[in-house]
Amino acid sequence: MEPLTYRPLSPEDADALHALVSDWQVVRQLGGWPWPPSRPFTEGRAKPFKGDGFVWGVFRGAELLGSVGVVSGDIGYMYRLDLAGQGIATAAATYALTIAFGQGRAEITGSAWVDNPASARVLLKLGFTEEAMQLDYSKARRRIVAIRRFRLTRADWESRLSRGAA
Repeated sequence: MEPLTYRPLSPEDADALHALVSDWQVVRQLGGWPWPPSRPFTEGRAKPFKGDGFVWGVFRGAELLGSVGVVSGDIGYMYRLDLAGQGIATAAATYALTIAFGQGRAEITGSAWVDNPASARVLLKLGFTEEAMQLDYSKARRRIVAIRRFRLTRADWESRLSRGAA
């Protein structure tokens, strides 16, 4: 099996990205994507991220599997559902954390809707600690939803790396 590769999204990725965000089960777990899917919104995201952090497409060969990023110190990811349980989210998030902490971040936050235990498991597996339960607006669901907030410090990440736990 080919290894995962990471690169900024580009306009050439718009079709594959739009197919991914046309799956309600994917988009309902994201905070900022609209539903029903909007092609212009997707095209606006299918380009290199310009801001505090990075967002990359996650690929196997030329195939877009999902995306991962750390934006303003907050990690986020999304993947095709047929890839669940293959370790792709954990592998990509591990790579993103290594880069983000290597760029000098002192801590990284993450979140998961309460009805998304798989995402929470990824964060916990990576060493995040749950900090709070809050309410937040889901753009796709068009309502307020309970969300679990997590945090990981660089010191905790480096400790995990030194123990070979990451």
